[in-house]
Amino acid sequence: MGAMRKCLSGLLCFLSLSNQMLAECPGDLDGSGTVKVADVLGLLSMFGRAEDCGESDLDGDDAGGVSDTLLVLGSFGQSCDANAPSVWADSTFEVLFEDNVVYGSGMSHDGWGGPVIDTIALELDVYAPDNQEEGRPALVVIHGGGFFGGSNEQRAFVELSNQYASRGWVVFSINYRLAAQRGTVPASWLDSVQFLPQGSNPNQALAMYPANRDAKAALRWVTSQADQYSIDVNHVSVLGGSAGACMAIAMGASNDGDYVTELSVMQDPTLQSTNLSESFQVQTVLDFWGGRASVDALSALDDEERFDSDNAPLMIVHGTADPTVDYAEATSLDATYNANGIPCTLYPIENGGHGIWGATVNGAQLWSLGFAFMVEQQGLKVEP
Repeated sequence: MGAMRKCLSGLLCFLSLSNQMLAECPGDLDGSGTVKVADVLGLLSMFGRAEDCGESDLDGDDAGGVSDTLLVLGSFGQSCDANAPSVWADSTFEVLFEDNVVYGSGMSHDGWGGPVIDTIALELDVYAPDNQEEGRPALVVIHGGGFFGGSNEQRAFVELSNQYASRGWVVFSINYRLAAQRGTVPASWLDSVQFLPQGSNPNQALAMYPANRDAKAALRWVTSQADQYSIDVNHVSVLGGSAGACMAIAMGASNDGDYVTELSVMQDPTLQSTNLSESFQVQTVLDFWGGRASVDALSALDDEERFDSDNAPLMIVHGTADPTVDYAEATSLDATYNANGIPCTLYPIENGGHGIWGATVNGAQLWSLGFAFMVEQQGLKVEP
């Protein structure tokens, strides 16, 4: 900034800014990685001040003024990461589909905690854009079904996967063990069933553990396949619907060892098939009609809060008249994330029910809300 302070006026300085400064993204005042509304508001709050302007004095003239504003507006919406992956505003690429890819295995029991009767292959489908980009963003999609049913072949999740893959994401749509398959559950979870509130379904509560265990295994597998699919592991998002959204929230908020280390390899030998040496970091979570259950269940067992300032940014879409997952779950999550200073956007669907994928919010389709949120939070570059 020393050379810029030699400029005689803010306007002259603006006109003579070097390409190097533009590459450094000076308009990103809040350090989010993208020039956003908050940066404009922050600059305007300093407008006209002749001292103590700090980072708002972009042109080095010791005042917040017109040229500073022009700099921010000129880069509005742009990613400040020169290496950020690109995505496309329109459906651009043919989608290459690969089904039933095995990402690990899990055991099935004759009753919860009973004898092992089968080993189940855990599978996912891959939707990849037919492009030659390196370091592509990844999106893991988790279907719903209350932990009792559903699959990645549900129409809504197939359509979402194609929407995002045709715009540059590599999408991994997973299946996981359901209640009927009686996956392996730690003793602490089995014991906790007796303390469930009246009216709760113990099978659903117990099925939550292997389902989340499998989702984490899928994310570790995705990390292990980064070279194979040319993905950037620093730009991974998770999308879920209903029960899948509960799991997606847990992927972005739980501790690394949750849904992993509660069981030893001796208790569950199939853990060895789940890339335990890999780790993952979720950058963005898209929650459609989900809730806190997969995270709160962990905290209920050990009294350790998982919702904190390290959680991934969260987008919530929820019907205000949802009869399956009460809208209060959405407002509770929104309040929790805001209290922890984590970016969170809640899109209520007025008088909307559960799983209404054809709904719109202010005229926008639901997939497009997720597109915009991932771009904003991860600083992705949007190509026309």
